[in-house]
Amino acid sequence: MLFLIPILLLAGAPSAPAQTASETYWLYMNNDGQTWCGYRDSTEFKAQVEKMSPAPQQSGKVTYLAGKLAEVTEQFTPESGDWIVIDEYTPKNGALVVRRSNLLAQAQLRVVQTAVIEKGKVEPFRIESITTSAGEQAELPPHLDFPDVPIAADVSKLPLMSVVDEMRNRRIGRLCKKEG
Repeated sequence: MLFLIPILLLAGAPSAPAQTASETYWLYMNNDGQTWCGYRDSTEFKAQVEKMSPAPQQSGKVTYLAGKLAEVTEQFTPESGDWIVIDEYTPKNGALVVRRSNLLAQAQLRVVQTAVIEKGKVEPFRIESITTSAGEQAELPPHLDFPDVPIAADVSKLPLMSVVDEMRNRRIGRLCKKEG
């Protein structure tokens, strides 16, 4: 598949600068569709995901800097592999900025959009860039449909956050927890 990329592109992502205390958690939705599993160690996360067949369709990463939420990333990949959506939520000036990357295999495009969420209200997305799979600038084809992936108006209510909260409170390195 054209956009076949390792889950979340996160396991090897650089962490925060050494001078700032940071905590990062890597998560995936188990194939039962009800259980989130979280890891403090990216290597352990990656090893577990590589064993899974099929690969998880939903995954995430949560980063705290100096004890404050710095970023929440969610990745959605359908079983068909036709597209991947990566949402990066970042707190900024009392609001939440979401940067969405739509990787569209059939159109061979990467469309990056941004929106601001303030007081639970999501502004419409603005297109930031459109590139081909080779990284060249492109135009948006008419009538292009984007994947129907909901935006989290409140990231603290995302199911993966309850796993992260419990891991932080209990100071544990790995936890799997059913939703609800």
